Amino acid sequence: MKRKLMKFCGILLGLLLAASVWAQGAPTQIDAALLDLSARLGQSISLGNLSNWRWEQKNFADSALGCATASGSGGSLLGYRFELTYSTVTYDYRVSADSAIVIYCGELDPVAPAAVETQYSNRLCGETATDGPYMRSRLIYGIEAEVIQGFLNLRGQPSADGQVLLQIPAGLPFDVTAGPDCAEGFVWWLVNVSGQTGYVAEAGEGAVFVQPTAPLHMPSREILNTSLASWLQELSRVEGNFRQQHAWSSDGNHLALPGARGSDSIWLFDMRNQSLAPQLLAYDGGISTLKFRPDRPQILFGSESGVIHLWQLDLGAETGYVEQLYLNAHAGAVSALAFSADGSRFVSAGAEAYSQLPGERKWAAIVWDMATIAQQALLTGHQGLIRSIALSPDGATVATGADDGTLRFWDASNGTNLSALDMAAPVAAIDWSRDGKHIAVALARASNNLQVVDAATMTVARSLQAPSAGVTSLAFDHSGAMLVVGATEGVLSIWDANTFELLTTRET
Repeated sequence: MKRKLMKFCGILLGLLLAASVWAQGAPTQIDAALLDLSARLGQSISLGNLSNWRWEQKNFADSALGCATASGSGGSLLGYRFELTYSTVTYDYRVSADSAIVIYCGELDPVAPAAVETQYSNRLCGETATDGPYMRSRLIYGIEAEVIQGFLNLRGQPSADGQVLLQIPAGLPFDVTAGPDCAEGFVWWLVNVSGQTGYVAEAGEGAVFVQPTAPLHMPSREILNTSLASWLQELSRVEGNFRQQHAWSSDGNHLALPGARGSDSIWLFDMRNQSLAPQLLAYDGGISTLKFRPDRPQILFGSESGVIHLWQLDLGAETGYVEQLYLNAHAGAVSALAFSADGSRFVSAGAEAYSQLPGERKWAAIVWDMATIAQQALLTGHQGLIRSIALSPDGATVATGADDGTLRFWDASNGTNLSALDMAAPVAAIDWSRDGKHIAVALARASNNLQVVDAATMTVARSLQAPSAGVTSLAFDHSGAMLVVGATEGVLSIWDANTFELLTTRET
């Protein structure tokens, strides 16, 4: 029996700007906007004088920085938009990344309605669906689901007039095998209930009837040892309902999992009370990668559209979070993220980096300063998508592994390429040991699919063979004593992090 998820509550995300953010620590470019505002009002205005302020960073088409009242020239330009609210009036400013261009774009209408994302925007229904609009889906074929409340009819056809085959009680798990079919205002899925195939309505007429199931038992955040290996990957049993990637908060109190493709959300589990249903942090879009910020209740995640978000957990709020950062950082999905151990900087990667720093932007990674959200360095040189990033314990060096079969090391402060190792196969995952001495590297399509690199010499020290092909993930445990390696075939292997001898293997 699977534990019930919380009932979908129809959270609407209504920001004045889809790309705006209530900033907590603004970029230095805001000073140029404040200086101009002070001159206009004839008094000194600082952040402390503002009742509210928002900002966003993006690539603008030209030097007008997206301001309709200004004329622009030249090509794409990285810049910022600031909304500064002082004495009930909100002023719209645009500032270039180098602060050379400062544009006052006017006052914003205080009564302008917010751009609310409607819940009737199901992209899975397609343009051919009639009798809409249709509510958004949280299901996807191949996962397990359940009825939220009471009983739901299983029908022979995707129609409210279809033959009733049986009634499904709340809490009974069933398999979603195909769909959706969007008809008559309802979103229908083909399912298998205890061997009986038919259609169920996920949502319609303003109500949601079906939700994805979640695991009953979740893994604890404990110091890793071999006795725990048999259940460390409990999440693999519900792999269909969640993406493989997950993130732990540094205190071990929370576990975050992105929903499967088509199931927009982050599921947040409170590990202090596993009897509680997970909280749904609604997000309208695919999530490609996510991390917890060290020692902070904040989740950093990258979307399939290339946007990076930082959410401050606020479980007392209706949404469960407050958005603190929105960065239009990459073209296409964000492929990898990593924090420094102290959380003062992070690195992101994707097919192309949006940056005005010198260097080739294709297949590049960006080093960001968390205090100012400034780009510290552009890491250029890979000839394929970066799949994994790791920072040294002191945060000074970045390691990146990519589809081009290379492992590269960089100076985090200026982006200098320190070394490049030919691994002879695409790099699937990397992690830096807690003592800073080694980098573990998982390789795809290689006989020796586990490599150990000496961090001091930046050369391969050991070539190992994991007990299962298809290695997809690895991590050093927090005590620094062991290395855990996961594979697609469900084989978990645990290695001594000092000798790199295989300790045990378990099938999950």
